[in-house]
Amino acid sequence: MFFKKKYVSKSTKNPNIFENRKKILNSNNPNLIYLLNKRFRWMGKYIKNKKIIIELGSGNGCLKRILNKKKILLTDIVKYPWIDKKLDMLKINLEKKYMNKVDVFIINHSLHHCANPANCLNKISKYLKKDGVVLINEPETSFMLKLVQIILDDESWSLTDNVFKKNKNLFSPKNPWISNTAIAQLLFKNKQKFQKNFPQYFVEKNYVSEFFIFLNSGGINSDFFYFKFNPFFLNIIDLIDKLLIFLFPSFFALNRTVVLRKIKKGLLN
Repeated sequence: MFFKKKYVSKSTKNPNIFENRKKILNSNNPNLIYLLNKRFRWMGKYIKNKKIIIELGSGNGCLKRILNKKKILLTDIVKYPWIDKKLDMLKINLEKKYMNKVDVFIINHSLHHCANPANCLNKISKYLKKDGVVLINEPETSFMLKLVQIILDDESWSLTDNVFKKNKNLFSPKNPWISNTAIAQLLFKNKQKFQKNFPQYFVEKNYVSEFFIFLNSGGINSDFFYFKFNPFFLNIIDLIDKLLIFLFPSFFALNRTVVLRKIKKGLLN
């Protein structure tokens, strides 16, 4: 079975962020807890002892609890009760006090909802201090993710978009839930191409992960049937995932993790 280079979801239903937040914070599902810890705990060494940490597109705002870091500034285009600051990822209009002062930006599964990801990454580099980092988790548009997206019809992908254009939106920014889940893949799969377009960044980490460990999590934004496992078996499943993804990354991988480190003064345009 082969997929087209572009798929547009017909769904008009947006996630219920309040229910989503409640589900995660009150979860006793060991599979989901394992997935969330695996997806975020690696960030610990990058945020340890850092003063200014900003998450973009925080959505359900659970990152503070997962990482046990109250100092994280949660931002989103929608001012939910738990959001510290309303902020549009297209504009990144932070106050001047943050210019060249931010230690860490975190982008977790929100860049693919940004209509101009290149402009976003360019603008946040102005606020990052030298040697500051951007920590990114995003969907990986593998064969299996495309299959899941078609079955659920909840998100879109386009492998034909030019994600490096800073002066042109990829889709309408009016609805913050419109997406292209291929954005991270298009930006980061070719490390040399990314660094040519963004010389202020060095790609410190760039790897793909998650298959069964995600599919059997019970879902984050949606509810799925799952088989409950204890940590021992979850570790075995994780090892199986690593083997499958090592052998066939473009078929199985569902998540891409990237660490960008600022090495030059941020561009001003």
